[in-house]
Amino acid sequence: MNSVVTVLAAVCALAAAAARLPRWRASESRPFTIGLALLAVWALLRTPAINDSANEMSLPSGHFEGFSGLIADVSLVGAGALIGVTVADAWGRALLRRAFYVGLVAVEAGLLLTYDPLHPSYVTIQSHNWIVALAGLAVNGAVVTASVLSYRTAPARFRLPLALFMFAGLSGFTLAAMRVVTLLRPDGPQLNAWSPVVCIPVFGFALGSLIASVRMRNQVLEDIDA
Repeated sequence: MNSVVTVLAAVCALAAAAARLPRWRASESRPFTIGLALLAVWALLRTPAINDSANEMSLPSGHFEGFSGLIADVSLVGAGALIGVTVADAWGRALLRRAFYVGLVAVEAGLLLTYDPLHPSYVTIQSHNWIVALAGLAVNGAVVTASVLSYRTAPARFRLPLALFMFAGLSGFTLAAMRVVTLLRPDGPQLNAWSPVVCIPVFGFALGSLIASVRMRNQVLEDIDA
């Protein structure tokens, strides 16, 4: 069942990215399109069947143990940062846009530096987990804030997609907060099936983008007919 959920999330994210391709020439549309594609990569790599197979195929020496998980985390953080860039563009905040790009480079570097399959330690493992959790809080917090502030001024036909983005950001923020709690209280209750649960915001962003793409296309056709 877990594999079905993650694969379905990947398909939805890829479909949403493909629906945005006609607007690829618009530079402001590219970050979100790439972000959706990265969400699809994350969902596929976190599919239990694929993840287990990748771990079994790792070299006996252990050099690539957990490598699929690393790529999945890099993709998830990259997707979050690019969605954050889209939020900054919508706000017209050039400084915030640069901050997301700088943060993207810093966080990705942190993830790569804390990947040490041959000599894993408590410090590197915990640092890796904290980076993912705090990045999730920052990006999803920005998405929720932007969605709330722009909801009233958004055209009526785009309020449903915006509401879905709001839902995705809120659920992503909640999940990141849950990660923080489990890191602070490792002896407390633990969520053992992160992958299907984390797909909730993926579905929100993908469905919101698909609806927005359809409505934007309809609006263009209406303008042409007029």
